[in-house]
Amino acid sequence: MQIGSIKFKRPMLQAALSGYTDRAMRMLARRFGCELTFSGVMLDKSACHKSVLRMKNYQILDDEHPIGGQLLGTDPKIMAQAAQNFVNQGYDVIDLNFACPAPKVLRRGRGGAMLDNPRLIIEIFRGVRDAVKIPLMMKLRIGIDESEAAREDFWRICEEAITGGIDALIVHGRTTSQYFRGKADWSVLAELKKKYPQATIIGSGDLFEAADIIEKKKTACVDGVAIARGAIGKPWLFRQITDLLDGKEEIFKPDTTEQGRIILDHLNMLAELYEPKKRVWYFRKFLAHYSKAHTGGRKLKMELVTAHDEDQLRTAIKKWYDVS
Repeated sequence: MQIGSIKFKRPMLQAALSGYTDRAMRMLARRFGCELTFSGVMLDKSACHKSVLRMKNYQILDDEHPIGGQLLGTDPKIMAQAAQNFVNQGYDVIDLNFACPAPKVLRRGRGGAMLDNPRLIIEIFRGVRDAVKIPLMMKLRIGIDESEAAREDFWRICEEAITGGIDALIVHGRTTSQYFRGKADWSVLAELKKKYPQATIIGSGDLFEAADIIEKKKTACVDGVAIARGAIGKPWLFRQITDLLDGKEEIFKPDTTEQGRIILDHLNMLAELYEPKKRVWYFRKFLAHYSKAHTGGRKLKMELVTAHDEDQLRTAIKKWYDVS
């Protein structure tokens, strides 16, 4: 997979996820073979404030390259300035988010709400393209809704972006109005890659199991995949994808004890980012996903997510995962 001037050995990346892809999650993804990770999505106006960029989760350390930053906004000039600030911050790739379906984002006319305004999206793209020289990506859904007009807008955006020099398109195979309901339509991605074989097309949507991810990529003939929700509480998914690509007979499956060690490592890394009380509260959303790989079921999940403090949480993890 190649995005602009950057080449990757493996056709996968960890997508930006607001509230999740902090340094801890990014470093775990790298441990298991993901070469490109993204920090959480940032509003263009926030990226224009130095105080926000000084926050730990947006500070780029030497062991994080290459790393991408994702921007969300509606003003071409502010987006261009924000992109320049990302370059100064040390980001290697910029992604423009025109795909987010979160209600709070849509209410402000951002993200996936912009897909019915191709003119504005292209104006933003061109402004950012002129402002920065690093690889530039764009994340889209396949339309704001399932109407014919929405699909025509999608194709217009793709055409303008590709001919205008976009380095990669990440396309989620759902419309904005679908949110995460139903199944992602990867046939649109296949059609897009067939129409623009020279473009780097990265697929997104329903990427949870390694074998299915490989099959989706192969069937759609896309250049890579963007793993988002599937990597929450399952950082070893990247290793599993790599094992399948390498043709290994057995893919990596951490046993219970190894899962426990990974969870504790994740918790330890959060100590660099959050104070103790917030750390335990914040980690609960990851624990809810980590627990899915354990046979303990609801009882395990409830004990982990209701721990009152870090000592209680560590004790529960060690007990359930047989970690000494």
